[in-house]
Amino acid sequence: MSTKWNSFMKITLCLVALTMLALVVGCTDNGSKTPVVTLAATASPTVVVDSTPQQAAPVATAAAPAVTQAPVSTGQKQTIKISGSTTVLPIVQKAADQYMATHSDADIQVSGGGSGVGIQAIGAKTVDIGMSSREVTSAEKTKYPSFVVTSVAQDGIAVIVNPVNEIDYITLDQIKNIYLGKTTKWTEITGANVPNTNNQIVVIGRDSASGTRSYFDEVLLSKKTPTSKMLEKNSNGAVLQTVAQTPGSIGYVSIGFVSNDVKALPVWYNAQNIVSPSLDNVKAKTYPVSRDLYVITNGNPSGLAGDFIKYILSPEGQKIVADEGYVTIS
Repeated sequence: MSTKWNSFMKITLCLVALTMLALVVGCTDNGSKTPVVTLAATASPTVVVDSTPQQAAPVATAAAPAVTQAPVSTGQKQTIKISGSTTVLPIVQKAADQYMATHSDADIQVSGGGSGVGIQAIGAKTVDIGMSSREVTSAEKTKYPSFVVTSVAQDGIAVIVNPVNEIDYITLDQIKNIYLGKTTKWTEITGANVPNTNNQIVVIGRDSASGTRSYFDEVLLSKKTPTSKMLEKNSNGAVLQTVAQTPGSIGYVSIGFVSNDVKALPVWYNAQNIVSPSLDNVKAKTYPVSRDLYVITNGNPSGLAGDFIKYILSPEGQKIVADEGYVTIS
């Protein structure tokens, strides 16, 4: 019995195996003698991607170091124009030259013409700074209320004659009478004499635009008009040159222009004081013909104009004032 049962089980297992083989080989024919074999795919695993749009992650960069420095020069010059008094001119021109030597972007253009020209130009705003060797008048202040006037130096007006003149000093009254045409010969003045001439006085003065002329007429001539025979010159240098070349002449210049080519006369005033036109006497205010020198701006000076005026008032600028023969501002 056991043997028969074992045989039956073997037959049964064989039938099951054949049936399964038929399923695998494909008893269901698809018209082809070649069996269809289905293999499990070994494709890459499916990756699920989030379909929501996302921004790309930022690229990390090294932070640049913070730099604090002055703006890089563009190479473009800042330009200011200055005009006016030929007395103030040497100070401002020398200061401009030195300032521009250390400020490559600055272009400072300086010209003369006289105080009147400088005041008119700054009033018309055709220049950035005006120069004047006289005070601004009340009428000018009314016309140009925005004027800001800055003193940059002190000066004296020296009365000069040709070196051949034997005169030792002159009084304020004698100066006045000469320039008003009342005294016409050097022999009318005690101690004065011009050898080998007729001793005729040749009167030299400044033109109407001059601040020095305005001050001279106001202080020494009591605001009277000088003689029509006065030869008018447009600068201190022109007066100096004419007097140096004309034996019988008399003129007046800023003490900053006095040279060995002329004789600067001491002035006798108050019937007791004879004072020479020197820097020390101007500074001590003992010389009777002295005044301040000015620069003028429309409103408070700013920008290059303001910085340049500060330079003139600085120790470096005031050294220029002294070197040019003027008195520094205390």
